[in-house]
Amino acid sequence: MVREDPYKVLGVRADASPAALKRAYLRLAKRLHPDLNPSREAHETFLAVKEAYETLSSPLPRREYDERRARSPPAVWQTPPPIHRARVIRVTVPYAAKEARAVRIRTVSDDRRRRQLSFAYTAMTSGLSVVFLAGSFLLVALGGLVPGVVSFVMGVVLILLLFHVIPFFRPR
Repeated sequence: MVREDPYKVLGVRADASPAALKRAYLRLAKRLHPDLNPSREAHETFLAVKEAYETLSSPLPRREYDERRARSPPAVWQTPPPIHRARVIRVTVPYAAKEARAVRIRTVSDDRRRRQLSFAYTAMTSGLSVVFLAGSFLLVALGGLVPGVVSFVMGVVLILLLFHVIPFFRPR
């Protein structure tokens, strides 16, 4: 099965911005959605539009498609892009010098987990610093100068950790 060019399916140019892609997808989806248009051709076209948008909406699959498209010769004559008078010198093709690498995609649950760990770290550090500082004042008041000073220093270190002055752990 030969797939059609996703740019032609969405009706956008190859250098379209993500916002233009989204507008084109939403415009076509409203017109071709199976709940609104019961014809069989509309359903098949809607699936093609959905697949085209999934390919072009993510930067990595879009880059891979553009590179594959650039390697294959065009089947028919295409009009050249308009000439812009801006002074731009492009030495190499984008991404040509970069090696292929794995990209980690963050999910919503990853972000939620990171925020939870950050909150737990902040709460633990601030709580321990308050305990050590209060304990130091109590020990000094009871007459234990050395344990009071040690506890005070530990509280100050925990406060510095809390404000990331001393880099110990930063959840990413």
